[in-house]
Amino acid sequence: MSPRNQKDRKDIHDSTTEFFLKVVQKEKEKSHKENATKENMNSTKTKTFDTVGRFYNYINKTLDRILSSKASIMILSFAMAGVLFYSISGKDIITSPTSGSKLENVPVIVENLDDSLEINGLPEKANIVLLGPSLDIYKTNFTKDYEVYVDLKDLTAGEYTLNLKSRNFPDTLEVMLVPGSVKVKLLPKVTQEFDLGYQFINEDELDNKYSVSVEQLDLKSVTLRASENTLAKVDKVVACIDVSGKTEAFEQNAEIKAYDGNGKEMNVEISAKKAHVQCHVASYSKTVAIKANFIGDIPTGYQIANYSLSQSEVTIYGVEDLIKDISVVSVDVDVSDLKSTSTMNASLKKENGINKFSTNDISVTVEIEKVITKKFDKIPIKVLNNEKNYKVSFAGEGDYASVSVTGTEAKIAALTADNIQATIDVDTLKIGTRKVDVKVAVDDEKLKIELLSSSRITINIERN
Repeated sequence: MSPRNQKDRKDIHDSTTEFFLKVVQKEKEKSHKENATKENMNSTKTKTFDTVGRFYNYINKTLDRILSSKASIMILSFAMAGVLFYSISGKDIITSPTSGSKLENVPVIVENLDDSLEINGLPEKANIVLLGPSLDIYKTNFTKDYEVYVDLKDLTAGEYTLNLKSRNFPDTLEVMLVPGSVKVKLLPKVTQEFDLGYQFINEDELDNKYSVSVEQLDLKSVTLRASENTLAKVDKVVACIDVSGKTEAFEQNAEIKAYDGNGKEMNVEISAKKAHVQCHVASYSKTVAIKANFIGDIPTGYQIANYSLSQSEVTIYGVEDLIKDISVVSVDVDVSDLKSTSTMNASLKKENGINKFSTNDISVTVEIEKVITKKFDKIPIKVLNNEKNYKVSFAGEGDYASVSVTGTEAKIAALTADNIQATIDVDTLKIGTRKVDVKVAVDDEKLKIELLSSSRITINIERN
């Protein structure tokens, strides 16, 4: 081989060796870089976890310090309430500088009313409309220290139109009262004496097997002071006796109250605030029947066809010696002006000795029917109790009667003269010319009969 060829071959070998050395070197550098990158990433993760852990521990320690202090808890609670309030309405307050709101049923305060006068016509409550900054409206709703009042200073008896007034509202709010003005009467007070009764309260807290009766009430009457108009509305004045949990005789000072016909307590001055009562507690009871007692007049052209009670019996409670002979209690049913079937509530009537009922009220259904009236003539008059077989003759045409019968159309249509009786009684009469009463009857008790002809006729009594 020539020296040139040998040289070329050596150069090629050197180039190949160098190439492989460079490739190996690059692979080492690449591997080194990848290892370095992994180490950096692991280091970064470790630092991140350390940082998060330290922050978590810091938060826990901070919360522990806050929760261990009452003052810190209050501050935190206030802050959370503020965040909650803002999340619900804070945005509106900030973005809506002006808004409106309504305050309902605000009590009306009476100021400077002369003690000798009573005010009538003033509403107990009023409504308020507010206009202005939302934050001030919210503050007003929250504090609730506002008032609505009427000032009666220097006013005497008479009629007035007064403006309601308000106070303790921020100056930034426009306040409108509804009503804005009212017409009132200032009336002089008078005194009147009323009989004092009593009523039991909290009876639902008294065991059913017990009943209470009043043995002694130290006041028989009290004096009420108010205007004549107010006193005219007083229905009863009672000592309110609390019977809750009573099982034996007791005494107490019972508060005295006045009520109107609807059972509403009245605002009047009462001479005595309380009355001393002595009460007996009994456990005797018995069951008795209930009977309806109709009061009032049915309108002309109508009648009661039937009635039914929600219950036919009731348990009565009281002292045994006083109620042992009672077998029936009544309930008054007012049928005035009834022209159609109606159901109403009615109260059982307490007889002497009855302390309480198992139920005080029952419902009564009254069936009302329209009625007609029909006249019947030539009803023969029969002679009753003619034991001595006298000959009885009638003067003129007195041996016949005329009647009217009132009832439902169906009953009147089925009625004949055979269902009607007209009679005279001669049992105690002697021979001669006598005046005698005529009586009439119909064989259906639901029909009403009335004698149209003379109720007293002349007859002759003779021996046969």
